[in-house]
Amino acid sequence: MRGALVFIIGILLVSGVSSFAGVSKEQKAPEKVTSRDEALGSLPCFKCHSYQKFAAKPKPGVFSHQLHATTGYHCNQCHDFRGHQHIKVNKDVCGNCHGIRTITLKQTALPSRFDHEGHTKRLGCRECHPKLFLMKTGSSRMTMAEMNKGAFCGACHDGARAFSTAECMKCHDVKKYERELVYKEKRAGTVVFSHKFHTAAFSCNDCHPKLFRMQKTQGRMTMEKMEKGTFCGACHNGNIASPLTDCTKCHKS
Repeated sequence: MRGALVFIIGILLVSGVSSFAGVSKEQKAPEKVTSRDEALGSLPCFKCHSYQKFAAKPKPGVFSHQLHATTGYHCNQCHDFRGHQHIKVNKDVCGNCHGIRTITLKQTALPSRFDHEGHTKRLGCRECHPKLFLMKTGSSRMTMAEMNKGAFCGACHDGARAFSTAECMKCHDVKKYERELVYKEKRAGTVVFSHKFHTAAFSCNDCHPKLFRMQKTQGRMTMEKMEKGTFCGACHNGNIASPLTDCTKCHKS
C-alpha cells in the first residue's frame, strides 16, 4: 500500500514538472504574426522603433523592404525575432523565392559562369549582398585589379579562405584563347603571338592586367615602349627571354 502511494505521488510530480516545463518553453517562444498588417501594427519592435527607415525608397541593387512589404510579405517570414536578444535573417529564406542557380558574366574579355547555388550552400545572402555585390546582375562593375586587392570575389578568393583569383581557369574558360593572336604591322612585318606557348611557361596574372589589358592591344604597343620594359619588353630583355633585337622571332614577312 505504501509503495503504491509513493508511485502515485511520483507520477503527479513528474506530470507537474512536465506541465511547468511546457509553460516555460511556451513563454520563451518568439512571438509570431500572421499578416503584413499585423506585423507593422503589432510586432513588438515597432511599438518603440519607427518603421519609416525600412520603408525608404529602394535603391537599385539594394534589398528593398518596401518592395517586399507591398508584395504581401511580412517581417517574420524573413526575420527570426527573439526580443532584444537577436533579430537575424533566416539564412535560406531568399532561396525560397529566388531560385538563382547560375549567373553568366559576359561583360568581360573572358566570360565566366558563377555558381550561385553552390555558394549559397556555404554562405548566407548577407555575407555577399550588398556589401560585396549589388543585388542585380550586371550592376557591379568588377575588374581583376580590384579583386586582386580584396574587392568583390577577392574578399574570399585570396588563396586562404578559397582559391586565389590568380587561378583564372577555375572560373574562366580560356581554351578558346589558346589560339595565336595576329598583330598587323606593315613596316616590320606581321607579329604572331602564341597564347598557348606562353601560358605553358607563365600564369595569366604574370601578364594580365599589369602588362596587358584583357583585350587585344593592336596599335597600343610600340618598340619604343617595349625598349623601356613595358608590354613584351618586360620579359624580352635578353635575360628572361630573347631580346627585342631578335626581330625575326616575332615579326614575319
